[in-house]
Amino acid sequence: MKTYVDSYKLDRISSRMAKDFGKIPRGGEEMYSFIMHPMEGNMLKLHRAEPSRNGRHAIDAIHMCLLTIDGYINGIEYDFSRIPTEHCNAFYEGLLFSFDPFNNQELLAVAKKVYDLNAPADLKKIFELPVKCLLRIEKSIELWTNEFGANGYFKFIEDQLGHIVDHDNKMNYTMAMEGKDSFDKLGIDVSELDQKMLSDD
Repeated sequence: MKTYVDSYKLDRISSRMAKDFGKIPRGGEEMYSFIMHPMEGNMLKLHRAEPSRNGRHAIDAIHMCLLTIDGYINGIEYDFSRIPTEHCNAFYEGLLFSFDPFNNQELLAVAKKVYDLNAPADLKKIFELPVKCLLRIEKSIELWTNEFGANGYFKFIEDQLGHIVDHDNKMNYTMAMEGKDSFDKLGIDVSELDQKMLSDD
């Protein structure tokens, strides 16, 4: 049975997910950049393609992502058909592709080897860092929208990340893996990985 989403549910999800997952501490964003950059880069590409997609639409898309994650974990199928999503659907899809194995086949192939995708506890592990990043990005959008208007966030992101975000429509993605056991399940030798990272530097 589907659960229909209204504006109230959309606006309340951030505070609920912050209680369940926690937040990135102020000044601690750098540790999460490997997840945040694909999220923000995908949204920047989508904004470049259609500048009328603004910060308000991005926040709605973040709320939709958070509800979608909540649905995975709690076995709820959320239906967004009763809210206006025309301008935020692109952001919603671009964000999901950046971290969600259920919307990205390449991430799914990796996730299935490491996690039980039917177990709520494992789903919480998969989505913990993406949730924290989504909540942090939402606060950033609010800040720069208040400072510089509807497209303030995208002006900020263009200044900060524009030089490393390609001018194309390719959506990027990443997944956080949890410790050595995860690499063992994927058949990756951590010692060789560490050595390669050192040599690349």
